[in-house]
Amino acid sequence: MAVALLAFGCNTGTPDPATDPAASPELPSLPVVDPVAPELPDIVARVNSRAITREELERAVRSAEIQAGQALPTQFRDQVYRSVLDRLISFYLLVQESEALNISVEESIVDAQLETIRSNFPNEEAFGAQLDSWNTTLEILRDETRRDLLVQGVLEAEALANIDVDIETVREFYNQHTEQFTERGDVRARHILIGLSPDAQEPDKAEARQRAEAVRSEVADGTDFAELARTHSEDPGSAGNGGDLGVVVKGQTVPQFEEALFALEPGDVSGIVETAFGFHIIQMIERQESRLVEFAEASVQIREFLLQQKQQARTSIFIEELKTKSEILILI
Repeated sequence: MAVALLAFGCNTGTPDPATDPAASPELPSLPVVDPVAPELPDIVARVNSRAITREELERAVRSAEIQAGQALPTQFRDQVYRSVLDRLISFYLLVQESEALNISVEESIVDAQLETIRSNFPNEEAFGAQLDSWNTTLEILRDETRRDLLVQGVLEAEALANIDVDIETVREFYNQHTEQFTERGDVRARHILIGLSPDAQEPDKAEARQRAEAVRSEVADGTDFAELARTHSEDPGSAGNGGDLGVVVKGQTVPQFEEALFALEPGDVSGIVETAFGFHIIQMIERQESRLVEFAEASVQIREFLLQQKQQARTSIFIEELKTKSEILILI
């Protein structure tokens, strides 16, 4: 959840006038949580006898930022901090359970896991620089890796054992969700855009439409569409490629553009299509027919999905059971 919140809605690029639905993007529905003070105490929570420190929480938030590939949006700070803290609490409950169950991890397995992490870097210098940027050390990473393996051992022994999905369940899911396995008729298209600013007045609109109609006349006279796009299109994302938009699927474009595009046959060119971005001339390049993915092809993916669902449900139940028999104190 923390990574999903971090990754939400920080797009600062210019929207593509053809492929951005761009009505009015709404914020996701976020859980309402208690605010988190700007200055955190040294100890942010206690899980039985284990204290979770401010440094641990901050490091876990930084890890979420790294996975999301961006800094924490300030408007989501409370939700992310509370979500990450809840994950830390669950993590230490599982670590403590590994002690109760006498689960251990051989150092050779920890070494192998560390070597896998190290192999992602070209040399020791780069690996050391990454540790510095994470504000951690090799010993801390070793301890965290060991604890990760202990948690994995607990879950495999107590929560995830004997989970399976039979072929009948897989087929039932397939039969009930055939729309999810229908590949839609995607199309390849190109367009020419005569752009308009959002606050354009009627004289500006009339002038832009006249220019679009003049270009459309050139298309009708046989002038190469791609060349006209390079010369006249004001879409910076596609003009240099002769207006080529690549593969376009339904739901990807603004409604007026979609309606006009999918009404065309391969090789056809639309009339003047007005959207909030301006006036478009659209050419359908090719269309792929829709098809239903066969059960044999989809079954492996379905089984993996259903297994993950069962594993997540079992894990959540197991952690809730641990919480009910533990003493948890949240201090932020």
